[in-house]
Amino acid sequence: MPRLVILVLLALGLSSCGRATPTPTTSQGGPNLATSSQMLDSGTQRPTEGSVAPDFSYTMADGTRHKLSDLRGTLVIVNFWATWCGPCRTEMPTFEQASQNNRDDLVILAVNRNEAPNVIRAFGQELGLTFPLITNMAGDIGDRYGATSLPMTFFINREGMIQRRHVGIVSAVQLEEYLAELE
Repeated sequence: MPRLVILVLLALGLSSCGRATPTPTTSQGGPNLATSSQMLDSGTQRPTEGSVAPDFSYTMADGTRHKLSDLRGTLVIVNFWATWCGPCRTEMPTFEQASQNNRDDLVILAVNRNEAPNVIRAFGQELGLTFPLITNMAGDIGDRYGATSLPMTFFINREGMIQRRHVGIVSAVQLEEYLAELE
């Protein structure tokens, strides 16, 4: 069994190494980084499957501001993570592959828990991540979503409803299953 785990981790790591697509960069020469964010929904109850995803905003390094609710009509994955979290590091190549394979159909938002932009930027560069990495120094977005264990991932359908919440590493197989459910 330990050999199988090692082989799976090795395969995930190698799958991200052969990419020919360059990483999009911000004007500051880093990955697709949102340097600030904030919770917009003032509710206090943790969201559940079948509820509307609580809205938040994020500002990219180039100054453009976006909201989760602006993405209605698109499949969205909101992943809560941290650079020090080993399981988070393990699943990031899986999300990157999905982002590359579903460019027009899927948006992945990786909301960091309480770390500085320079730490997040270095992590994104190291792993070659192209989807938005969102700085949330205050931790208010993760708090509102109840992201007390990392990684925690929410799958949001085109209507903005949470279809699934997953705690722990999302495998490539699980990701495909969850995306099929979102359709």
